[in-house]
Amino acid sequence: MKRTVIGVAAAAAAAVLALSACGSEEPDDTGDAATTMGETTTAPGESTAAETDAAVPELLDFTATTVDGDAFEGSSLAGRPAVLWFWQEDCPICQGQGPDVEALIEEHGDRVAVVGVAGTGLYRSSTEEQLQAFVEDTGTAEATHLQSPDGELWTRFDVTSQSTYVLLDSAGEIVDSGSFSGGELDEKVAGLG
Repeated sequence: MKRTVIGVAAAAAAAVLALSACGSEEPDDTGDAATTMGETTTAPGESTAAETDAAVPELLDFTATTVDGDAFEGSSLAGRPAVLWFWQEDCPICQGQGPDVEALIEEHGDRVAVVGVAGTGLYRSSTEEQLQAFVEDTGTAEATHLQSPDGELWTRFDVTSQSTYVLLDSAGEIVDSGSFSGGELDEKVAGLG
């Protein structure tokens, strides 16, 4: 019985090899399966949209509007460290952090993305003009500033109070958060990778 099973397996393997060698030498005009199934191919080293989407960390998979009214994709932060600065336009502490953020941009802005995230206002709802005035008054126009009128971005990054920094590594993971002095912020950002 054992010899019969081995013999059948050997015969099946030989048949598979023989049939796979029965192909034509001429090119097939019907195209390959990927093309006929409606899929596209990519050149070596390129990635497909699905692969690119898969590379975006879940935390950075969001869209927002800047204080200037432009669209912003959180995925644009993927692949490099980032500092998110959560502020309220009517927060005196946030206003005082402006020089620290400006220094951060000057010192590290070439390798670290700096993004401000506006809240709704401490004592009243902030208008777009008030948000833009805050950016101008704090000297932080070099950074991208996002609106988060519903607090969704604050919740996404687990921020519960204004004047908070969230530091992300290049993999889009939170490595630190809090309200730091300018020196502490500079030291922490210098170590981001």
